Amino acid sequence: MDWTIEQLVSFVTSAEEGSFSAAARSLGRAQSVVSTHISMLEDALGVTLFDRSTRSPALTEAGRDLLPEAKAVLRQSRRFQSRAMAQFDGQAFKFSIAVSYGIPLQTISESVAALTQRYPYVSGEMNLASVSSVLEQVRQRNVHIGVVFSEAPHLQENCERMCLGQLQYCAVASRHSELAKLERVTAHDVSQHRQILLGDEGQQSHISSQYLVVNDIFCAAYWAALGIGWAALPLRMAQQASSYDVLRDLVVLNSEKVIFPVRNIFLLWSQDVQRRDVQEFFIQDLQARYLAQRDKVMQAISQSGFFPKGLPA
Repeated sequence: MDWTIEQLVSFVTSAEEGSFSAAARSLGRAQSVVSTHISMLEDALGVTLFDRSTRSPALTEAGRDLLPEAKAVLRQSRRFQSRAMAQFDGQAFKFSIAVSYGIPLQTISESVAALTQRYPYVSGEMNLASVSSVLEQVRQRNVHIGVVFSEAPHLQENCERMCLGQLQYCAVASRHSELAKLERVTAHDVSQHRQILLGDEGQQSHISSQYLVVNDIFCAAYWAALGIGWAALPLRMAQQASSYDVLRDLVVLNSEKVIFPVRNIFLLWSQDVQRRDVQEFFIQDLQARYLAQRDKVMQAISQSGFFPKGLPA
């Protein structure tokens, strides 16, 4: 029985993507290569994995039975490769990320999860800091990846940057607050109530004369839900807030007359990295997730526009 890892990759990807052509696009290969890999795998195993009598190839019973085993082999193969590289380097590669205060961590955390699955023996750390601190850490090569709110940051030689996208903001408050009782909220209305600012005080202009500053975005949402004040939160986070029981009292205000600045999110990295493959995997995965997130937000905005008053976040 003589099969290869590449053949398993073509088999699993074709099953997940639904066709040989889609698998080829996903793998960056010609469709003929994927088809050949699967045919050779079928010959080696002595079974038919796909029913080709239909327009789109469908897994046979044998294909469905062997698919979980093939995935397990690929996972073990990645672990083997990662462990071998760690042994070659003398120690597991330590991957470090610095993120500026106020940036939602869900998408970054999802990319970290994908990274640890792809490279099981990678160690590392993620720390939260001010924008200036993150920029300095990247410039000094103290971290491999930086994620910041910034206007096209200036970087030294051998450092690169990429705009991941922009965050659209909306105003949120407790459903028991005076602001939540208003049909429409104006800039004058919010200026009369305490504002919860996200991030360093100097990095975000405040509308209200009375305000509190907090560096954790979830804490800002929680404080708003408790009625401590109102906050401007990223639209996607506000949409998902109701999934947290502690944020059940958080509502999105009908504040279309209040203009919130759109904030750019930049990904920064140094080229002087011991394991470029690890860094490039994380960069590509994070970029793909932000693009998918942007498409969902734009679709939501185009379909529903602004949130009506009192709609649960």
